[in-house]
Amino acid sequence: MQLKTLRASPRYRWYALAAVMLGAVMAPLDSSIANVALPAIGRGFHTTVDNTEWVLIAYMLTTSSTLVLFGRLGDMWGQKRVYTLGFVVFGVSSLACALAPSFFVLVAARAVQGLGASMLMSSSPAIITEVFPASERGRAIGLNGGAVALGLSSGPILGGLIVTWWNWHWIFIINVPISIAALGVAAFILKRDRRVNEGFDIPGTLLAFTALFAIALGLSRAHVWGWGSIRTIGALLYGAVGVAAFLSVERRAKAPVLDLDLFKNRTFAFSVLAGTLYFCALYCVIFTIPLSAQVGMGRTALQAGLLILPISALNLFLAPAAGALSDRVPARYVSTAGASCFLAGSLLLAAQPAYPDLKLLILALLVTGAGTAVFTQPNNSTIMGSAPANRRGIAAGVLATARTTGQLLGVCVAGAIYFLRASQLGPLAHTFLPAKAVFIGVAIIMLFVTTISYLRD
Repeated sequence: MQLKTLRASPRYRWYALAAVMLGAVMAPLDSSIANVALPAIGRGFHTTVDNTEWVLIAYMLTTSSTLVLFGRLGDMWGQKRVYTLGFVVFGVSSLACALAPSFFVLVAARAVQGLGASMLMSSSPAIITEVFPASERGRAIGLNGGAVALGLSSGPILGGLIVTWWNWHWIFIINVPISIAALGVAAFILKRDRRVNEGFDIPGTLLAFTALFAIALGLSRAHVWGWGSIRTIGALLYGAVGVAAFLSVERRAKAPVLDLDLFKNRTFAFSVLAGTLYFCALYCVIFTIPLSAQVGMGRTALQAGLLILPISALNLFLAPAAGALSDRVPARYVSTAGASCFLAGSLLLAAQPAYPDLKLLILALLVTGAGTAVFTQPNNSTIMGSAPANRRGIAAGVLATARTTGQLLGVCVAGAIYFLRASQLGPLAHTFLPAKAVFIGVAIIMLFVTTISYLRD
């Protein structure tokens, strides 16, 4: 099909969605694919596993703190330009990750890779909002959300395959040809879009980044520095003050990073809070299971990645049904049921012995996976549906920011609990006991999610 014919086609919006979904899969995929590779990366650079946590944190930190910024820049420069540039940054930084001569260079390259992911993720909802009429926009955003879920859940499995059959460098090398191909598809299909002469909030962006960085640093180093040390308390205190200052700046900013007016709607605010805490809990599980399987259970990277399969498979099969059910039953009840199921799964995980039976562990993960599948789509639909029709693009950006911020906090919280408990257990650190402590924390988080989800209307 010729370029002019394709862009003039009545089905152009679906071609554009297909191009956008490429980025929607790639960006979250790389936020989870490195999970199972952390022990191998640690061995390769002769550093401890708790240090390798920053391979995940660096990526998620830059992604979560720049999503809305790149959304604003997309309005000013053109969303297609930002989106296609995202593939360039993503591909080049992936190559830099694979060839990194030191651990510091790898972490720095992952931070740049996170910027590329942020460009891809921030532009996706804006492009969808632009090309789809209001009557079809919800369906398109839902399909794009499915692509995000596919990327998140398949990352550990793909990473396990690659690390087992080749080595950890290949989890980054494979991004290069995929980025080139996706860049070609996006450049060919997407039209040039309109630009808006808007400013963006540099102080808010800097406050968001530094506050998240301080929180991540404090949580990830607390088991080394000590929870009562000046450095830990100082980092966490700065993070708390930074968040408060960020909210204060956003109330007065002409072009805020976070549109606080949307949060005047109770349903929207509670659903975003529930979603953020949910993704925090989910990433506690996705971070802890592969790590504990390798360090505490002696499993290979592939076996560790496959333990995430119950969550991935159930998301693919149950999420569409849960979304359809929420069209007939109030989403409040469907998402609350999903959160309750996730809570039950986390309690089952916390009840596992030091040397768990694999069948019982998989059963607990199946219950957890069923909960994630039932909760996600109804909650996302509630967020988008409770936003005004002319602000759903902004709401999609808030949803993406809530997801990535939750993921970042999940890795930080899980790492803080896991490595602190491991340091206390001595020889028993190489069992499932450190993971049990994490899952107790997950259960507490999901109790809050269940309550918030029910009370939001």
